[in-house]
Amino acid sequence: MTAKTTGESQRVSELYLATPVLAQAEPFLSALHKQLATCQPAALLLRLPPVAQMPDSAAAPLVAAVASCVQPMGIALMLQNRAALAVAQACDGVHLCGDEAPDTATARRVVGEAMQLGVDVGLSRDHAMRAGEEGADYICFTPGEDVAATPESVAAVLELTRWWAVMMELPVVAQASAAAEVAPLTAAGADFIMPAQGWWDSPQDWSL
Repeated sequence: MTAKTTGESQRVSELYLATPVLAQAEPFLSALHKQLATCQPAALLLRLPPVAQMPDSAAAPLVAAVASCVQPMGIALMLQNRAALAVAQACDGVHLCGDEAPDTATARRVVGEAMQLGVDVGLSRDHAMRAGEEGADYICFTPGEDVAATPESVAAVLELTRWWAVMMELPVVAQASAAAEVAPLTAAGADFIMPAQGWWDSPQDWSL
């Protein structure tokens, strides 16, 4: 995943979708096929239950099913946290997020240099800079995993995105909790917009 540009320096935000936590491929794949008929994201983040609930051996068929849907369309398949499984299933990369995530340097050693590695840094500048130093290919600003967005956290994501886009070359993903946030985040320089889970219910409301 790299930032797309038009002209000399104008950045264009691309769509980066994240699935709900999936314990089985159906009926989500039906919804995914329907949505991909009208839009094509740059990437899809596949979220799975914790390893204790779904070990890699049980998750592998689900990952393969989703991969067969998106990768032929040129959509990068990113797997949340499970670096070894991502390598085994030939995913395009790993997205580190939450308490189950390995540290960035460890994940990079597992996936190697060819696969994409992204890191959810919440609202932390320090975490973002450290992730970049440790080998992340992009960072992601979010209000926090499983935390309802507040006006303060929405404003913080916007400000951090603006700061990062000005100061750093590494691509930045910004999570939008509502459709109204897309235009400000795009103007702030977000390379990718990750809509909240409500996108799946009404994608037509999002200008992406």
